[in-house]
Amino acid sequence: MSEASHIRIPTWALPLVFAAASGLLAWGSMRAEAAATAEEVAEMKIKVEQADTTGKLNAQAIDQISKNLAEMSQTARDSDQKLQTLIELMIQQASKN
Repeated sequence: MSEASHIRIPTWALPLVFAAASGLLAWGSMRAEAAATAEEVAEMKIKVEQADTTGKLNAQAIDQISKNLAEMSQTARDSDQKLQTLIELMIQQASKN
């Protein structure tokens, strides 16, 4: 092979070449780490938004259930009052006979 096809690096420059290669590897791994972190942040954002939506839906469901229970309680009170009135009327009729 001819001398033109070889790359010649002076021995004093070898530490600089190795330092540059090491720096490039560190930079590349740092970029990969940053990309992975960005993906994780995006996934976490989606999960947080879904949890927030689920929490809001659960809060709405709890409100609806409490309203329904309040209505059922009122209906039960009304039924108890009507039953009490019916019993009193039956007692009055029974005492007349």
